[in-house]
Amino acid sequence: MSLEEAAMGVIRLADANMINALKLVSVRRGYDPREFTIVAFGGGGSMHAAALGRELRVKQIVVPAAPAVFSAWGMLMADLRNDYIRTMVARTDQITPAELTSIFTEMEKQATEELAAEKVEKSLMVFQRFADMRYLGQEHTVKVPIPGGQLTQKDLAEINERFHQLHEHAYTFRLASPVELVNFHLTALGQVEKPRITRLNKDNARTVEEAYKGDRQVIFDSGFVKTPTYERDRLPIGATLYGPLIVEEPAATTVVFPGQRLRVDEYGFLHIEEG
Repeated sequence: MSLEEAAMGVIRLADANMINALKLVSVRRGYDPREFTIVAFGGGGSMHAAALGRELRVKQIVVPAAPAVFSAWGMLMADLRNDYIRTMVARTDQITPAELTSIFTEMEKQATEELAAEKVEKSLMVFQRFADMRYLGQEHTVKVPIPGGQLTQKDLAEINERFHQLHEHAYTFRLASPVELVNFHLTALGQVEKPRITRLNKDNARTVEEAYKGDRQVIFDSGFVKTPTYERDRLPIGATLYGPLIVEEPAATTVVFPGQRLRVDEYGFLHIEEG
């Protein structure tokens, strides 16, 4: 095969592996990809995103500013987090609200002490409760959110119903069997000050013509296509372009396929949609 055919084979294989990975966290968990947006980041994310979005029929793809260092941005945006888990198998029709509350209260006390040791003020601490639950006799569990504070019998009934709903969502059925609590999970967050995303300066007038770098022959599934190339930092707010096209920046390349549309928002994020 030719060099171009070999390269396309590599890209198709990479796309297929990523599509399978996306299906593992969407279709196979009962979620329809068409109801979601793909956020493409990393040095290669924006190069593959348009192909993945088309295959999964997602409504749009967003390429944030500086996608190659998006993980660093994520670190700046992430709160401190500690997780605590206690294992105790108990049926929901046998445990009391006071017993369930006591388990989480004990973990919250430990979490408060450890976050305080990390210099987190109490007003910035957030606790999220969960329980891994299953039908009696099952091996697999479903993670169910648990309300905060002092739990009541009404809360227990709501937790039980929420489990049935989540189990049906994940596995397409529910049972009349007794329900068991298996693991009690507390997520403790220490909120940190986060940087803000800033809008582009509208006074800094830029034009599509200034961003245009020229045409090149790019190979798509249909073969070689004459494709315009643009410099991302020079694209103006509100610019709408139609594929095929390439958008370049120092550490990433965004590919827009024929039949897709690209739009630049006020933050400089790129939005790719079909049409």
